Amino acid sequence: MRPVAERIVAADVDDAVEEAYRRGWTDGLPVVPPTEAKVARFLDYLGRDPQERLGVVPPKNGVATVEKVLINCVMAGCLPEYVPVVLAGLRAMLRPAFNLNGVQATTHCVSPLAIVSGPLAQELGFNSGDGCFGGGSRANATVGRALRLILWNIGGGRPGEIDKATFGHPGKYAYCIAENQKDNPWEPIHVARGLKADESAVTMFGCEAPHSVMAGPGPAAAALDTIGDCIATLGSNNTHLAGETLVCIGPRIASVLARGGFTRQTIQQYLFENARKPLGVLKRGPRASDVEGNPDSLWPKRRNTDALEPEMRRRLWPKWLAEQDNAAMIPIFERPDEIHIVVAGGWGATAGFCMVCPGWGHMGGLAQTERVEGPTPK
Repeated sequence: MRPVAERIVAADVDDAVEEAYRRGWTDGLPVVPPTEAKVARFLDYLGRDPQERLGVVPPKNGVATVEKVLINCVMAGCLPEYVPVVLAGLRAMLRPAFNLNGVQATTHCVSPLAIVSGPLAQELGFNSGDGCFGGGSRANATVGRALRLILWNIGGGRPGEIDKATFGHPGKYAYCIAENQKDNPWEPIHVARGLKADESAVTMFGCEAPHSVMAGPGPAAAALDTIGDCIATLGSNNTHLAGETLVCIGPRIASVLARGGFTRQTIQQYLFENARKPLGVLKRGPRASDVEGNPDSLWPKRRNTDALEPEMRRRLWPKWLAEQDNAAMIPIFERPDEIHIVVAGGWGATAGFCMVCPGWGHMGGLAQTERVEGPTPK
């Protein structure tokens, strides 16, 4: 199957790389030149019409065709076998509840994280162990970067233009991990989200960079209390704007929790009940002026959420909140299932480490899971 995109002539590979810079196709790192032969090889593997429309990528609202997506996969350094994973991630981000338009344009540092789970994670060599949030794995790096280049080139998410992130974070180059099912004492995340165990999936979640948590040694409840304290920080978007968060539990801590009788669901329930902040502390935070009778209060309880899209409208604070009760413990989440649990990373030292990735808040980036679909049979 032949590509149909515009052909650009370059003198050699170096010139092709520089042409990508001149045309603004790159995030700042060099790209693999998307030659006609390479794109044709990807099209032959996938077996789909190059002009097939996959959706509109906001905020620029560029049309993502199969060929455009494959060109970005080639530039990112993907193998053809990685493309179905990229396509699943793209479908997940294009769901309305993800609010990709907001994720791409917000001043917050949120970036879409791809979590690959199921048999393909191991078959394709995704890193789910030591250093899974870092470099070293072609699958993690190139799938993560392909998704970012799609958001860059088709969606127009460029810093200082549409992307207004005040700081951003390194995940805006590539942000992709895999779940460590070998050391996972519980069901994988895609099963918890409604798919079958033998299926492979990508869960996209808009979140900050990972925050390290030294969660052990100690009993299971102590590990969860430490994780909960990291979640309920005064500077977190979740603390003030609800939403979702990701807790990435290292294998060592996962084994401690499993021996202590914890399941994925009871971990979520425990963190929901214990990851809280006293109202008196919240009053000293960034919304302090909102509780002093300010007629223009932004205090979430008083905000007009009717203006939000229906799928984005959420209860930001409990109805039982008495604003003068400084001892009241305010929950970070509306429901336990807003805490996403993934087992990944290495065993590490005796202490045991976990990661917390706070979300954007109720506005979007909400976790979406899509099954990875194989190439079209020849």
